Amino acid sequence: AILGAGYAGKRAMTATAGPGVSLMSEGLGLAWIAEIPLVVVNVQRGGPATGLPTKTEQSDLMGCMYPAHGDVRLPIIAVGTVEECFYGAVKALEWAEKYQGPVILMSEMSLAERAQNIPKPDLSKIKEAKRLVYSGTNGYQRYAGHELSPMPIPGSPGAYVANGSEHDDMGDTTHLGERHIQMTERRFSKIKLLEEDDYERDQPEHSVAVVSWGGSKGPSREAYNVLKESGLPVGWYYTMFLNPLPPKMLEELKQKDLVIVPELNYQGQFSSILRSMGVKAESITQYTGLPFKARTLVEKITEMTKAQLKETAKV
Repeated sequence: AILGAGYAGKRAMTATAGPGVSLMSEGLGLAWIAEIPLVVVNVQRGGPATGLPTKTEQSDLMGCMYPAHGDVRLPIIAVGTVEECFYGAVKALEWAEKYQGPVILMSEMSLAERAQNIPKPDLSKIKEAKRLVYSGTNGYQRYAGHELSPMPIPGSPGAYVANGSEHDDMGDTTHLGERHIQMTERRFSKIKLLEEDDYERDQPEHSVAVVSWGGSKGPSREAYNVLKESGLPVGWYYTMFLNPLPPKMLEELKQKDLVIVPELNYQGQFSSILRSMGVKAESITQYTGLPFKARTLVEKITEMTKAQLKETAKV
């Protein structure tokens, strides 16, 4: 339904949990290769399979960023507060329309089941999501070139085929290597259109930093505030934009001796992604189905920071 709505020129969004994303993987691959805007909300809970359907977890990051077979890396927005759930949803729609493709908005059971007062959203600050639409004559080739191009709307001039096979300029199937190279590079290059330098940071001068994501933001920030007051030399970074990461934030993180990532999964998924980008990241993992306790993070961050500072002093 959302594939059809996006193809027809409408803003399209649906919501599910981890198992639903698994079932949608083929459709997300189609949206990626055919460049169709849509948003899928994943409210994470414990997995795999039925797993812990009434508990919280942050174990779907890899599955959301790389949901389909082949070369796919989807834009990810992971909200960390109830207020961010509103603004993150708005931004996800904006991103999908802007780069013409699928976007995953990640939330968690601990946020979805929470009742909380937030400041009334200022709708005057909301940017309406509008895609670049083709308005010329027939004979248009939507998939020509390496960059974003206007999207024709069915029933209007410039009609094309939204093809799940690799395609030529018009959308017809082709298996030519040079076309696959061009279209693969085109699909990945469009993600740069979504880069924003919107992130939190505090005490960036320190060589060790805490980088939280998603619903672990609350206890992580509480723990950080305690550590800051105690004088531990550690900084703070946070953004709900996980792919693409804010470029300036990524450059700063690459300069750190240690980036500590509290996350609710066994594999340390976000720290693994950060390491692939040149960041010296290590996770504090928990997979009990429950949120972090701030006091637990205080202990573990203190231990890891002191160990790193001791190692640095040896050098």
